[in-house]
Formats: sequence, structure tokens, C-alpha cells
Amino acid sequence: MTDVPAKVAPRALARLTGVLYLYIMVAAMFAEAFVRDRLIVSGDGAATLRNIASSEPLWRWGVAADVSTTLCDVAVAILLYYLLRPVSRVAAFAAAFLRLTYAAAMAASAALLAAPLFLLHAAAGKPAFEASQAPSLVMYSLGVHGAGFDIALVFFGAHLVLVGILIARSGFLPRALGAALGVAGVCYVANTFIGLVAPALAPALFPWILLPGFLAEAGLTLWLLIVGVDPARWVASQPTVGS
Repeated sequence: MTDVPAKVAPRALARLTGVLYLYIMVAAMFAEAFVRDRLIVSGDGAATLRNIASSEPLWRWGVAADVSTTLCDVAVAILLYYLLRPVSRVAAFAAAFLRLTYAAAMAASAALLAAPLFLLHAAAGKPAFEASQAPSLVMYSLGVHGAGFDIALVFFGAHLVLVGILIARSGFLPRALGAALGVAGVCYVANTFIGLVAPALAPALFPWILLPGFLAEAGLTLWLLIVGVDPARWVASQPTVGS
């Protein structure tokens, strides 16, 4: 595969990656904070179902936002591979593969968010006994979605660790940014495994254990958008033909 002109490619790729990363962060926060946090009532399926019924367009927009972020994650995985492959093709490929795995898991998990919509309309035409099961099924589907999200974060965290190492070694992106991403990745992985093996401890750590991830990813996004990469160093780090 041929490379695009060196003076244009690095900064163009970096800024495009930054734009997509910014969209992912905004869309994910919209879906989580503005939609699900407003409509889901913890432990109350009936109230949750009523909220979704009264704000069905908003819920649908939330699902659409989640699906669109997975598409952007695929693009970011490819763009980061091209940006970081001069450091190590193998590690950059592994990082891209992990993010693509995360995107696939998130896409499958997003399908569970559509379940309340099917249950909502199915319950309307069912006898009272069957309709009464809809709230519990809604909470079950949302619970499985949450578990799927937590498991997907293991792959995302591993991706961030590799990206952090590549950035720290690159010379064309800040070493401190790479270190922050590595710490963020470890926090994501730890959050999932703590939730699996020590669920009583998880509430004491949440959401603080995820804060390094937000800060590191926000820092990466702003750096890619505003500064980009050093084109001369990026070109200098390209492997020679045959290497």
C-alpha cells in the first residue's frame, strides 16, 4: 500500500483522527449521560419502560449515537495504525486489532439497547400477564448490555496500553501523553476485573477509576486536533524499504 505525501499525510491523518475521537467522546457522553442516565431507573423496570415510552425518540437517538461511535471506532483503529506503524508495525497492528474487537463487542452490546423498544411495542398487544413481564425483561437486557460494555473495555484498555507505548516511543507525539494513555488503559482493564471478582469494591472506585481514561483520551483528542504530529520526525521514523 503506497503512502500519501509525507508533508500532508501525518497532520491530515492526525486531525482526522482527532475529529473522529471528539465525535466518539461527545456521542458517548450524550448516550450515557443525557439519555440512559435520565431514562433508566435503577431496579425499577416499570418506571424505566414508562420513561422510554414517553421519550422514545430520545432513546432511539441514544442507540443511534452508540452505533455511530462503533463505526467511528473502526475508522480510528485504522487511522491510528497508519499514524503509529512507523514505530512498530506489529504493535500498531495489534492495537488496531484490539480496538476493532472492542468495536465489534460494542456493536453487539448496542443491539441490547434496542430490546426495550421491541418489548415496549410487543407488550401493548399482549395479555396482562405477558405484558407484566416486559419490565423485568427490559432490566435484564440493560443489565446484559452493561456487562457487555464492561467486558469490551478490557479490549479497549489493552488497546490504550499499546497505543500509549507506541506514542511514548514515537518521538513525534508527547511521551507524557503516551504514559497517560497507558495508565488509562490499565485503569479500564482493572475496572472490569474488579467488577467481576470483587463487585463489593467496585462502587467505591467508580467513577474515579475511569477518570484517567477520560483525561488521557481528551488530551489525545486535543493534541491531535490542535498540534497533530511532527511531520519531519514522522517521516524520519518511517522504515526503509524492505524492513
